[in-house]
Amino acid sequence: MLQPRDLKGRQAISYARWSSGKQAHGDSLARQTKNAEDFCRTHGLTLDRQLVDDGISAFKGANLEASFGKLVADIKSGVILADTVLIVENVDRISRLNYYDAQKFFGSVLETGITIVTLHDQRVHTIEGYRANFMHMVQSILSMQSANEYSDKLSKRVKEAWSRKADKAKAGRIKLAKVPFWIDRETHELNERVDDARLIFELAKEGHGQQTITQMLNTRGIPSPSGKTWAQAVVGEVLRSPAAYGCLVLKGEEVPGYFPAFISEAEWLATRQRTKARRHSRQVGRTSNLFSRMVHCGHCGSPMVLTSSRKGGAAWGYFTCTGKTFKRTECTAPNWRYDQFEQVMIDRIGFLAVPIPQDQTAPDLSQELEETIGALEAKRENALAGALDAETAETRKAFSGKADELTRQIEAKRWEIVAIRENDARYRESAAAVVDFEMDQDEIRRLAEEDRKGAQGLISSLVKRIDLDSDSKTLRRAVVTMRSGYIHALVFDSTGEPG
Repeated sequence: MLQPRDLKGRQAISYARWSSGKQAHGDSLARQTKNAEDFCRTHGLTLDRQLVDDGISAFKGANLEASFGKLVADIKSGVILADTVLIVENVDRISRLNYYDAQKFFGSVLETGITIVTLHDQRVHTIEGYRANFMHMVQSILSMQSANEYSDKLSKRVKEAWSRKADKAKAGRIKLAKVPFWIDRETHELNERVDDARLIFELAKEGHGQQTITQMLNTRGIPSPSGKTWAQAVVGEVLRSPAAYGCLVLKGEEVPGYFPAFISEAEWLATRQRTKARRHSRQVGRTSNLFSRMVHCGHCGSPMVLTSSRKGGAAWGYFTCTGKTFKRTECTAPNWRYDQFEQVMIDRIGFLAVPIPQDQTAPDLSQELEETIGALEAKRENALAGALDAETAETRKAFSGKADELTRQIEAKRWEIVAIRENDARYRESAAAVVDFEMDQDEIRRLAEEDRKGAQGLISSLVKRIDLDSDSKTLRRAVVTMRSGYIHALVFDSTGEPG
């Protein structure tokens, strides 16, 4: 069975999860993050990224549809390398399903080739280790079953508590942690902001989508419930709230007529149906944006998203700055025509992915550092020997302090070696990917037409970030940061063609 020390030099991803919103305000994230960082520092791993599922339960597998599910999908598709080390606090961070379903899922995750480390017991989990020793799997199954039984008991207690609370609400007023922004907290009557809530439903009835409603509210200067600018998610929460027709919902338990209504239940249901119809009328299963979550505004740094506009009977896609759209920043960046941008990027992606040739005559810096470490270790041995032979406490302290300082220098040099090797590995990995990519440049064009999700995955494995900048009305530039670490700039003219 592998030991933590055997993982030295590998890339790591930490995964933190908690099911209660209250835990987010406690030490759950800080504790799980710090423990992962300490593990990597101690055993020489590089913590590449941190994934968090905030308020996501693993009891019924909800986290499998959230960040953790995305992580597993990325490993299976090759976006994340299979030799990555996943660091979790305990196996119950991954799953609290019943033991039968949990062991099947846990085994399928390990079969991707990923290595999992559980910090509470410092165990290293691999598919090879489980196949070699049945008891390793038994230990994990027992841990999962214990977590599942605890969650089951807790779930029943919570459900009973909410049921009791719903019965009290049906009989009279109860204390609520949060009420809708159009309801007065003290009297539970409609307040002066009910007109803003009505406006949201009226705009939805006129056929506007949530993003357009958000932009209209911000343009009119109407404050959000927090007093700041509106976000699309908040508009969605208002449109989904049964409190609009007066219903209080406590964990599935409905209390009709608890709040004063400003629309009827029929109107609320009609709005919900229109929202669902808008969502399902889009191209189901088709990935419109091949560069999802990669593109940012070069002016304010906000993410840019793909939006559509109709003109002359034709629909056009544009990258728009969310900072400008939702009035979060003073950004005035223009939109970018998506079809022109996609065509240029697909034609150039192979060129951009070609690594910059390294100077093969450059000295082996890693070897030089190893020699430096050897010299430092010799000095440390002398300092430790001096501490042992010291006749006074003061002299012993001086030698010990020198040894500690040399230890820190040695550790710093070792981290430099790790960084050099990581950079070299990224170079080789990028070069290999490019060789495969350039062997059939037409493949990306085919995928863009026939399998856009596959094209998106391939591009994501090569491109880390794209910043779109506009120096003038006619000159535009895309700064493309590759996962290999190299950065390229593509200059576009006003027609969208590269300069």
